[in-house]
Amino acid sequence: MKKVSMVLVMVVALIFAASAAKAAPQNVKIGFVDIQKVINESEPGKKAKEALEVQIKGHQTKIEEKEKAIDAMKADLDKKGSALSEDAKKKKQDEMQTMVRDLKRMAAEAQEEVRKKEADLTKDVFTDIRGLIRQIGKDDGYTAILESSAVLYSMENVDLTDTIVKKLNNLKKK
Repeated sequence: MKKVSMVLVMVVALIFAASAAKAAPQNVKIGFVDIQKVINESEPGKKAKEALEVQIKGHQTKIEEKEKAIDAMKADLDKKGSALSEDAKKKKQDEMQTMVRDLKRMAAEAQEEVRKKEADLTKDVFTDIRGLIRQIGKDDGYTAILESSAVLYSMENVDLTDTIVKKLNNLKKK
């Protein structure tokens, strides 16, 4: 009886060891990508950034013009304010406050428009980057590919950023 229970314990131990070996991954391969670097260095990312900068400059020009008009009105009010009647002075101050409110509204609307444009321009680039990461993960047998901001330590050869930049540039040339 003792022999049978000893054999039974050995069989159970072997079964447990075999199932644990199957559950543990044999070759774990992990890489990482610096998404911000891919956007900054890839041609599609640069084009999106340039288009965004054009829009930002257009808004900045309009805002600067409005600021100059407000500054000119303030200087005029400071210069001629003592010669104006109280009603005329109050009217100029109200007009200036209205222009300041319009400037703030214009700046807020411009900021929102730029944010939407940025999301629109980068959406396709992010879609392409994700597709390339999945493709490289499957083709090269990666267990996981992480964003570099989540990586505290890695060996140098697991950074896939430059590979993604090259493939993204080639993808957009086709």
